[in-house]
Amino acid sequence: MTPGFGTFVSDAHGAVHTGDGTQFNIYLQEATSRLRARGRTLRAFAADDLNRLYQCFVEPSRFDLARAALRTHGTVLLSGPPGSGRRTAALMLLHELGTDAAGFHELPDTRDDVDEPALDTSGIHDRGRLLLDLSNSDPDQYAAVQRELSGFRAELLRRAARLVVVLPQHLAYLQQDGLEQLTVEIGRPGGTEVLMRHLRLADIHPTRDELAALNPASYTASASMSELARFADRIRRARDSGPPHRGFPQWYAEALEALADRGPEVAAFVASLDTGRQRALALALAMLHGSAPDVVFHATAKLLTVVGHPEDDQPRLEHTDLTAEFNSIKAETGPDGLVRFRTPAYAAALRQHFWTYLPDLRSRFRDWVGQCVPELTLEAPERTALVLHFAGQCLRTSRPEDLWELAERWSRRDDSGRFMPDAAEALAEGLHHDRHGRAFRKWIYDKARTPALPTGLVQLLVVVCSEAMAATHPEQAVVRLHHLARRESEGRGRPAFHALTELACRDVHLVTLLLDRLAPEQWPVDGSIFYELAALVAHNRALHVNVSVRRRLTTGWTGVFRHRPDDEWSGHAEHWLGAACAAGTHSEPLLDVLVDAGSRSPGAFGRLHIVARDWSHARSENQTLRRALFSAFSLKLDTAQGVGIHTARA
Repeated sequence: MTPGFGTFVSDAHGAVHTGDGTQFNIYLQEATSRLRARGRTLRAFAADDLNRLYQCFVEPSRFDLARAALRTHGTVLLSGPPGSGRRTAALMLLHELGTDAAGFHELPDTRDDVDEPALDTSGIHDRGRLLLDLSNSDPDQYAAVQRELSGFRAELLRRAARLVVVLPQHLAYLQQDGLEQLTVEIGRPGGTEVLMRHLRLADIHPTRDELAALNPASYTASASMSELARFADRIRRARDSGPPHRGFPQWYAEALEALADRGPEVAAFVASLDTGRQRALALALAMLHGSAPDVVFHATAKLLTVVGHPEDDQPRLEHTDLTAEFNSIKAETGPDGLVRFRTPAYAAALRQHFWTYLPDLRSRFRDWVGQCVPELTLEAPERTALVLHFAGQCLRTSRPEDLWELAERWSRRDDSGRFMPDAAEALAEGLHHDRHGRAFRKWIYDKARTPALPTGLVQLLVVVCSEAMAATHPEQAVVRLHHLARRESEGRGRPAFHALTELACRDVHLVTLLLDRLAPEQWPVDGSIFYELAALVAHNRALHVNVSVRRRLTTGWTGVFRHRPDDEWSGHAEHWLGAACAAGTHSEPLLDVLVDAGSRSPGAFGRLHIVARDWSHARSENQTLRRALFSAFSLKLDTAQGVGIHTARA
């Protein structure tokens, strides 16, 4: 990292934090850890995740036609009923192309501005494997993709790249003519076979007689592929948490019971409760299931206050105690001292009931959760569970604004960042939601472009973009971090600045995206971003050997030589020369970048020569290497100016 750019640094694990050891650091690290613990790996396309997915994959009907279309046309459009595993099928089509192809890259399914292309050809690399998931697209985006697909495919074919598109089934009526030969409608794989694949991967091997007795087809015939994966995981957890003498039939029954529809049962139960306090107690326990009695008690009291329930004037000792109250809502305190409902899956059914059938209280429930997180004495797992339970109901009832409103409140509440982990988790749940993720990305985009944001909110957006959004939509994370970096105060550690450059250097495509966005003439901070990015790329051979990256670096240095004062860029040019020296026999591409940039900038050659000369003469451990590099660099400068040619002719 270039010195003098702030106090935020990355540790050995890549987490961004300040260098002063404040309490804020602890909460920032907790937020980062919690997001990574819950981060999705599927869209990150790690090799081990794809291999595991492949082991669970059952080919749907007409998968062979999709494979043939991809090999013939370089592009295939997958349609099929929701829940049929279209996205997994798309990943497997690309995975089958072999390890000699370039890495996976997922194209953004949304645009930040209507002026942006729906399909950006800069995301295409030689022999690349591209996925575009439009399953939750809107009509405008879908129409724009279809308009631009022909030109995009031409570049795909030129670069020998491959593209699989998951079509939006709900917009099938908008598909344009001429795409039929690229479209394949896959069927649904056999549900029982998919379940068995997942179970075998978890080292669970039921016998044929056990399967025949349980008749899994009664569930698997209608369950979606994601539901089957979750069901298999429930069976695994039942095995791992139960007594050793139990077998597959008991694990299966426990997992199936947790999936039972308890809606009618819970509705009748809530209707049977005599008082508002009982209903409040039931909801409080549903949101804090497995907490201590006093936690549930205080959460209940807060809920009654928030909804404006009249206070009970009777003396406290004339009321029943918590044991009786818990018993009245079919709950009890276990041997571990924690309270739970007696019936499995009752808590989830109660949460769903209250949010579904009391819609006029949803904003009050939001305010209640907003108070419980900071004001109750909750352990980290309890806070996480509360946030996730709340997020689940907000997203299910199409109220994403409740989540980001609470996240912003928590970020502003305490300068120490104490509630940042909870706020980050709330936003991450929204970002990862299939239907509402785009709304969260849009909200973060609008916030990132807002001047003078509070410090806590900036920190929150930085960690959410660099951890949660970057895992699924890295290009859009770069764009938002760039907006934040342009507007953050230099005296506050510049977390967006450092998170931006660290994220961009993870991938050639992200580096080129950020270099293309830099406009130091309009935004002075973009000059600093360029210096930092150039320093990181210069020390990363996997990046600077890429022709596209070097071409953009040349453009960046050209702008610096033309528009920035010499004393500003001289030190950074020395860092660049130092990286070239460290590259040994691979230094030439780095030197060529400076020479090419200088050739486009009148007067730059003279200053570059002086900078390189002084750098080579400075006292250092590798003095000989420096002077050898200076000689090579001077020769390149002379050649670029035609000095060597004129001398030879003379």
